[in-house]
Amino acid sequence: MGVVKGKILVIDDEEALLEACEETLSYHGYEVELRNRPEAGIEAVRGHSFDLVLIDLKMPGIDGLQVLRMIKTIDVQLVAVVVTAFPEIDTAVQAIREGAFDYLPKPFDPEQLLIVVERSLQQKRLVDENAYLRQALGERSEADDIVAHSAKMRQVMDLVDKVADQDCSVLIEGETGTGKEIIARRIHALSHRRDRPFLPIQCSTLPEHLVESELFGHERGAFTNAHARKQGLLEMVQGGTIFLDEISTTGLETQAKLLRVLQEHKVRRVGGQELVDIDIRVLSASNEDLQEAIAQNRFRQDLYYRLNVVKVLLPPLHERSEDIPLLVDMFIRRMNAKRDKPLQGIGPDALALLLDYAWPGNVRELQNIIERACLLATASIIQVADLPEYLHEGKISAPMESTLQQARNRFDRQYLRALLQECQGNVSRAAVVAGMHRSSFQRLLKKHDLHSEEFR
Repeated sequence: MGVVKGKILVIDDEEALLEACEETLSYHGYEVELRNRPEAGIEAVRGHSFDLVLIDLKMPGIDGLQVLRMIKTIDVQLVAVVVTAFPEIDTAVQAIREGAFDYLPKPFDPEQLLIVVERSLQQKRLVDENAYLRQALGERSEADDIVAHSAKMRQVMDLVDKVADQDCSVLIEGETGTGKEIIARRIHALSHRRDRPFLPIQCSTLPEHLVESELFGHERGAFTNAHARKQGLLEMVQGGTIFLDEISTTGLETQAKLLRVLQEHKVRRVGGQELVDIDIRVLSASNEDLQEAIAQNRFRQDLYYRLNVVKVLLPPLHERSEDIPLLVDMFIRRMNAKRDKPLQGIGPDALALLLDYAWPGNVRELQNIIERACLLATASIIQVADLPEYLHEGKISAPMESTLQQARNRFDRQYLRALLQECQGNVSRAAVVAGMHRSSFQRLLKKHDLHSEEFR
């Protein structure tokens, strides 16, 4: 089972809309609960914990505004989005005044639903991050759990700790799964901005036609369905740190606008004239060489220099194999905190298997494998039988005439084939297991000429 991105409650009296929301959100990794009566929705909030609730404004009996008010008395932090028809926009605005974060006008398509849900959950993450980071230096955090026993990782951490409080832009490069966001979180947690929000933005998930509105905000009437002024993500993180992950996936037009914002420290909302001052630190990351993207005219050189004041290059896991035993121990300890009967560790044969593997998915792949093994283990230690089949099919030979890239390509192809086979051709599920975004995973499949339908 993949990682759940969030738990969402949908309250609506229209069965067709409930089913459509469940289909779209479940497919994209959310856990969804449905209620077709407002009273049942309120009771669900009393008995369960949700990250977000979608509320139809027009329902028989108790209307959506009343449901919103009652839900906010139960859980004031719960993020709410109201669903409304166009004639009810004034009511939607009233709902926002009373605590709803956003509204979704009917009729809407799956893409609109996903954009509003993700934007609303970004707000929840901001609130949670703010509370979390206020204690970042007083309590142990995930960013403290960076294993740096190997010489290469010690060099990385020395650099990270030196620049953390310098307020300069940092570009973090490394393969998918090497821990770029964890490094960004550590930089923020050790900076003077630690008490302000940390906002990660996955650039590859922002639709190109909406990216300017999402980042910079928009004024009422700026475009169709822009019925109210909306703050952009850069304004929302005022005083804090923004982390632009997969920055290379942004289009050249967006890059030009982002460059101007970084140079002037001001944003202009779409459809507006007023310049809004912003005070943010920008961290960015890429899993591809941006110099190569520049050479191919896919990335602006001037933006590259603006982002790359300091570069942190994370080594792939196969270049820091001495960290693997410590990483395994850390992941087992994390899983033990959730188990009634904790594991004592990993057996020598199983550990040897992990040390022999090429790790195309890097640390994230290792974490997924250890979590899976902890769930499957029946003995007090993780054994070979608890590890995925593709790990103990034998080592992949690397003939002397092969280049390193050719050998890596063979490793990647074998891993992808095994993963698709295990996931029965389900690309979304396979991407989650690999610790990759679906679009990046599909590009990797295309590179290796693999087709998911062959494994169904």
